Amino acid sequence: MGRRLAYPDVPPATIYEIYKQSLRKPIHAYGIFVDPIALYNRLRGRPESPDACIMKDQGLFLSDMQEKILSIMPNELSIAQVPTPKQYRHPWSADGGWLIILGTGFDKTPHVPISDELMQRVREILQSEEPAAWWSMRKFTYPHPKVWLA
Repeated sequence: MGRRLAYPDVPPATIYEIYKQSLRKPIHAYGIFVDPIALYNRLRGRPESPDACIMKDQGLFLSDMQEKILSIMPNELSIAQVPTPKQYRHPWSADGGWLIILGTGFDKTPHVPISDELMQRVREILQSEEPAAWWSMRKFTYPHPKVWLA
């Protein structure tokens, strides 16, 4: 996870073209926002044992969820840390959340078709029907093609 975005599965020439365009055009990602604390509260709740440390349990749960999501995604850059938007903020929510990126593109047009199957598998893991949406990725960039293709 970081400030880099993964390229779609396309030929090298297309990767170079996407990179060149990304230097001029704003990048958008189509994805599902996840508030990790809300996810924990919804799926797990408090540990059964009164002796259990909630913070440790949250950490283990969220790490396990990330592993499950990454196991079906094409790249570890498919989960980005982003600030929590106003519409998702709650008193217990964190300052940031996960954006599970299903695809990227310019002008809210994906570089390649977005897989309905992948979206459904992510929703099954999250046990949610949260809709995917387009997100501006102003602070994110694609890596240089020479690095990506090395």
